Amino acid sequence: MLVFPYMASLIRKKKRNKFYYYLAHSARVHGKPRIVRQIYLGTAERVAALVKANSTPQPLDASVLDFGLPAALWQAARRSGAFDALLSVWPRPRKGPSTSHYLLLAAIHRICSPGPKTRVSDWYRRTALPRLWGFPAAGFSSQAFWDCFDRIDIDPDLRVPREDELEQAQAALLDAFCAQGLAGPRVLAYDTTNFHTWTASTNRRSHLARRGRNKQRRHDLRQVGLSYALDGQHGLSLCHHVYPGNVADSDELPCALQRVARLLDHAGIARDSVTLVTDKGATAFANTQELAAHGLGWITALPWNQAPPTLRSRPVAQLQAVGPEHPGVRAAAARAEVHGGERLCVVAHSSSFAAEQLHSAGASLARATQALRRIARELARPRRPYQEQALRRRLDGWLEPNFVSRSLSYELQAAGEGWRLNYAVDSNALGELLTGRFGRTTLVTNRLDWTAGQVVAAYAGQQLAEQVFRGLKAGDWVGWGPMFHWTDSKIRVHAFYCLLGVSLLQYLRRQAETVWPGLSIEELKRELGQMQQIDLLYPRQGAKGPPRALTVMTKRTLVQKSLSDALGLEELLPGTGG
Repeated sequence: MLVFPYMASLIRKKKRNKFYYYLAHSARVHGKPRIVRQIYLGTAERVAALVKANSTPQPLDASVLDFGLPAALWQAARRSGAFDALLSVWPRPRKGPSTSHYLLLAAIHRICSPGPKTRVSDWYRRTALPRLWGFPAAGFSSQAFWDCFDRIDIDPDLRVPREDELEQAQAALLDAFCAQGLAGPRVLAYDTTNFHTWTASTNRRSHLARRGRNKQRRHDLRQVGLSYALDGQHGLSLCHHVYPGNVADSDELPCALQRVARLLDHAGIARDSVTLVTDKGATAFANTQELAAHGLGWITALPWNQAPPTLRSRPVAQLQAVGPEHPGVRAAAARAEVHGGERLCVVAHSSSFAAEQLHSAGASLARATQALRRIARELARPRRPYQEQALRRRLDGWLEPNFVSRSLSYELQAAGEGWRLNYAVDSNALGELLTGRFGRTTLVTNRLDWTAGQVVAAYAGQQLAEQVFRGLKAGDWVGWGPMFHWTDSKIRVHAFYCLLGVSLLQYLRRQAETVWPGLSIEELKRELGQMQQIDLLYPRQGAKGPPRALTVMTKRTLVQKSLSDALGLEELLPGTGG
């Protein structure tokens, strides 16, 4: 028998002087219309009640929760193995959140809404995390964070590494990343920076917060130093160390090497298979010996005055293109005696870097000439006494930055009771800078069998560390500041969860790269931050019916839909077991 679907209709039947209604489905059977299915609905009053119950009701209440970014970071912590690594050091208690939850929540909060711990509880309440974790917001007060972090076993010795709980957590995270194929025998990018603090000058309890040359130009505040090693391919944090702010970058490297070597040994990674990339700040003869003693491969940038003159001044036409992965970059290699041994030296020329240096030098030159013109007019006025030594210091200060002194000169002459100032720009010197200095970087390595292209490609991983530092200081990635901690232990914990947040963001970026190539971390945060969860509460169905609730997502763009699928956010929606 062939049945072709036709349509449904409402029919009425009379039984015992009462009308009853049925939903009838009709179809053609052997070419003739027949009722093939019939559903009893009841009387007219019951049909009206069914229509009223199934009509669109008005919600009683609606709440909007941040879903995209917090849920994605929680999913990243689970999928990358980072959360399990934290639990291996700080297990779950019988009741309430564990130390692992506090650290992870601090990292997520610093990414989504940086601020003090007094704001975490209110922010946590407005996210999807209470449903995903099952912990009320009252358990994450600022006092709860303080008590939790105070229970973490932290070594008070700042220079000698010891297996305290933070060191154990770094080793556990490295094991988790290695198990996921996110870290291994490859390039490690190493760099150092410092962050200003709000620690009072009268505070004697903190040995980390010290006066020093602050890279954010907040010389009026005490600062802490941070050395950092990350995977040169995926950008995940592998090792970090917080050290006193008055320690020079080159003096910190030997202490950082001990931690890097110990973590590599713990993870079973051969030291000679790892190449550590550093910048000029760590270049020193003693550090080269330390790297050799630890059995690590290394690449570093040489200061201009230490680079071999014949190599650093080689014409650009004699350099070979590195490859399509690094457009506009040309390089050449030669062996030379550097730092007490035979090394492979590489000179690299980047057209983009040269253009940036030219632009910066031009802006500095313009500011210097404007300043010289103003002071020249002041000197021409009568009764303007100036001491020659103080005047020359002032003039030399304007010529100091960005090669200005190489292309701009001045002549100061006594004229009666005053001074006469003349200045000129040397166009030939500008040409020499453009052809022989701008865009050039001289690298040195103990990998004698590597090509110039391999050395340049490995050194490019060092830019990842610089991106992390910019993201920490500007707050575009993880908001390091404001940091109001005033004890060494809390400062070290603060650094730990900030860099944990960096690893989670890098993992998310790596997953997003599979569906939307070229998406930066800033764009990724913006797209995920726009994804919100809306909970609608409807009236009860009947007098004794249960409350009705519905969860919907805000309208998503094509990018957001692709990210939801790649990051597994659909698994975390209500009713999916997330």
